[in-house]
Amino acid sequence: MKGCRHLKIIPLLTAFLIIFPLLATAGEYRVSRVIDGDTVILENGERVRLIGVDTTEKTHPLKLVEYFSNESTQFTKQLLEGKEVRLEYDKEKRGKYGRLLAYIYLMDGTFVNAEIIKQGYGFAYTKYPFKFIDNFVSLEKEAENNKRGYWKYGGKGEFRWIISKGQEPFEIYCMSQNLWGIKYQNFIKTRLNDKELIAALNNIRLWANEFHEEDLIKQLLESGWEKVAIK
Repeated sequence: MKGCRHLKIIPLLTAFLIIFPLLATAGEYRVSRVIDGDTVILENGERVRLIGVDTTEKTHPLKLVEYFSNESTQFTKQLLEGKEVRLEYDKEKRGKYGRLLAYIYLMDGTFVNAEIIKQGYGFAYTKYPFKFIDNFVSLEKEAENNKRGYWKYGGKGEFRWIISKGQEPFEIYCMSQNLWGIKYQNFIKTRLNDKELIAALNNIRLWANEFHEEDLIKQLLESGWEKVAIK
């Protein structure tokens, strides 16, 4: 009987020793490429969106390149590209588009999500709750107070940059009967009163930040925007 007991225990110990190392390293990966300031691709092909971080757009097909996006991307590249990292998750592991939602740590313990905001290369993204939200908001305020990164010139720097590039994402036109028309990329919405104009501007700003190309186009068309070819 004693021999039988030993035979049962040994396979269990063997299984434990095989599984345990896998569990210990399950959250460790290598970053192969940085897409922009808040999105990276791992060596295994997974796309990761950094939780609680919002950097200006660089690669959105329906949005112009935004102020400080190149600097934000370069900062994240210096931190992450080619590096071994550890991922941790919050309540939701994946977002709407299948991307991993993660906190990223370097192997020396640097908390990358927080570092991007602290150094002024990103903003605290507070639309959805997450466990470090208060800390990230404080780090953004600290970066602003110390004029780091984006905050070196604040809104004035961004405004000057927009004017210098001639990149106006929205064009607003006066129409007959004191109404308004809006052009966004190759979409237009016409004959809006003052209240409708404000609502349309607020909506397009929100949608352009939240949706991928296909969903954004669908939302625009469903909301009365028309796709047109205007020379």
